[in-house]
Parts: sequence; C-alpha cells; structure tokens
Amino acid sequence: MNFEISDTSLFDDIGPEKILFLNNSDMDMKAILVIDNSSYGTPAGGVRLAPDITVDEMIRLARAMTFKFSSYKVPAGGAKAGIWGNPLDIEKKEVLLTSFADSIAPFIKNYLYYPGPDMGTDDNDILRIFTIVGLPNLAPKKIGLFRHGVPIEELFTGYGVVYCLETINNNLKKLTNKKLEKSQKPRVILEGFGKVGAALAMIIDELGFKLNGISTINGAIFDEEGLNVAELLKLKLNYGDDLVNHYESRNLIKVPKEKLFELSSEYPVEFIIPGARPDVINKNNIDMIKAIAIVPAANIPYQKEIIESLDEYEFIAFPDFIVNAGEVLAIYISKAAKNTDEIFEYIKTKISEKTMEIIQKASEMNISPYLYAVEDAKKALKTKMKRKAKKLEKLNKRY
Repeated sequence: MNFEISDTSLFDDIGPEKILFLNNSDMDMKAILVIDNSSYGTPAGGVRLAPDITVDEMIRLARAMTFKFSSYKVPAGGAKAGIWGNPLDIEKKEVLLTSFADSIAPFIKNYLYYPGPDMGTDDNDILRIFTIVGLPNLAPKKIGLFRHGVPIEELFTGYGVVYCLETINNNLKKLTNKKLEKSQKPRVILEGFGKVGAALAMIIDELGFKLNGISTINGAIFDEEGLNVAELLKLKLNYGDDLVNHYESRNLIKVPKEKLFELSSEYPVEFIIPGARPDVINKNNIDMIKAIAIVPAANIPYQKEIIESLDEYEFIAFPDFIVNAGEVLAIYISKAAKNTDEIFEYIKTKISEKTMEIIQKASEMNISPYLYAVEDAKKALKTKMKRKAKKLEKLNKRY
C-alpha cells in the first residue's frame, strides 16, 4: 500500500478540494479521505475497506459521487474514504474502523464529511464510526422493513438500477440499430452477487427479465437458458461466494470471473450489469463485449483510458452515477416520504426521468450517454461553483 497519486490528470477545475492521508502506526491503520467538491453541500460518500485500494481509485470514486449528487440536484458534495485492510478479518476490521473514526472525527463533527457504507463496510460499521465520534444520532437510520426477506435499505440501489434498465429496454429503438428479438425476455449478465447483486437478481426475476450469468470472487457461471434465481439465493445462504461452485444445471458454463462479460460475444445478451470493482470494462475486454447496453450497479466500471471512445462501440455505455443513485435518492427523500412506497416511487420517477433525458439528449448530440451525462453534471456543478466563488469574493472585500 502507498499514498502515491499516479495520474495527475485526475486533478482539474472541479477538484479534488482536499485529500487527507491517515496513518496510525500504533493501530496499523492507513486510510485516505478524498473531498472532491463541496459546492452542492456537505461532502458525502462511502467508506471502502479493501486490501488493494489505490489513491487514484478513491479520487475517481469521489468524483463519481460529485456527479451523482449534481445530476440529481441532491444538496451534497462528492467524497470517498478508503481504509487498507481485509474486511473478512472481523477483529482487525473493528480496530481499523475505531482508529479511522478517531482520526476523521473533526471532519464529521464540523460537517465537512458524511460517511456511508461501501465495499467492505455496512450500516453497523458506519454506526460504529458515528458512535466513536460521539454522534450516533447522525448515523443513517434503518427503516426496519423487509421485501423478499431482505432489508429495504439493501434494495434501493438495486431497484434504481432496474428502473434505469427498464427505461432503456422500453426505448431500445431510439438507442440502437441492432435487430431486437421481441419474443425473447431481456437477457442479463450480472457481475457480483453480494447484497446489491442478490437484490438485483430478485428484482430482475420479478420483472420478467432472464438472468443468464453471475459472478462472485470465486468465479462466474452462465446458462443460455437462464439461471434459477431462487436456487442461487438458497446457495448463497449456504455457501456465500462459493455458490458458483455448487450451482448445477444442464447447460452450465463456468469461467473465471474476469471472463464473464466476454461470454456476450458468444451468447446473445441485452444487458450487462457491472456490480463489483472498478475498471471491469477496459481496453482488454471492450472489443469482446457484444451486449446492447451496459447498466452499472457499481461505481467507475469504465477504465479511464476508454471513456473518451465509448461512443465508438456498438453497446450503449450508460453512466454509473446515474444508474446506481437509488440509495442516495432514498436517503434524500426519506424524511419527507410518508412510507417506503413513496420512497420507491420517488427513486423510480427520478431515475426513469433522468434516463429518458439522457437517451434523448445523447441521441440529439450524437454522443454516448456517458459523455452527455458527464457534461450535464459539470454544467449544473459549475453553476454552484460560480455562486460559491462570488460569496468568497464578497468575503474577501469585507475583510
């Protein structure tokens, strides 16, 4: 692990505003906090705990949060935190979170950063952070309701992804010249089968789409006839990530997890959902992806080097910060909503409307949906930044 920044082009006129390196040798804790931009409000973003995070990754993830909030006009800034460590080592994880919370306390207490769960952390970990800081009441509140036996909070992101996917599927004629098989259920490849991935699988099945492939850290499986979602969920309870080595079907194909998306070049699928680590759509596999659309559940799935050329490919590369905003929108509206149905309706309305806007505008401008969404987010953000600059100018003249 190191605190080096390898790509200085990640710094621009938007941010990052602050990069804080945390190093507590007594607790063997090394972490980073990136505040990308605070023009929209208090910077917020998840705390990622993994052994192989990088500073560049944290900067890019913080920018994705900035664009997410800006795109949906949510009054928060973009940020992201990362802790180097193994999330499966529970005893060590608690020590790391305690040390991290102690180090980051002034930022939380002064509303300079609001943490949330991310890869390697959950709601209980975030409550631990807020409790150590002395502000347990600021931690996100659990609603306490379930759908399909899953806590409601774990479904917000998944439903948001599917609302976007559904809107794209209903407007494919505007997006692609490919011949569409109307008799077929839309076929989906899903990377990752953790909390969000499992929820996504349930929702995809519920809406009548066909889940053909999934992956975990232990490998990937694919069935041209479709996977049995109920069986996958049962195996997940019994075997965790090793479910891919226990699932059985007549036409099952097993491949390394890195090869899952490439199966789309041999077996027709309409949608690919990246749902795990960054840069899974990259220069090594992009030419072998033949799906109609990529609809990301995870942040920064597109390798930085290929973003400018996304409109050259046959598939529709949809922006991650638009697709996976369900949880952000749920938190924003939760205090005003009377019940969970209103929360889900708000998520559906916002993501469906934004998806439709991007489809139409990107088509009119003849650019990829991803590039249009980035420019749209920047435009809204820079309006806020100009207002902030004017306030500073007035302050400067006063003193």
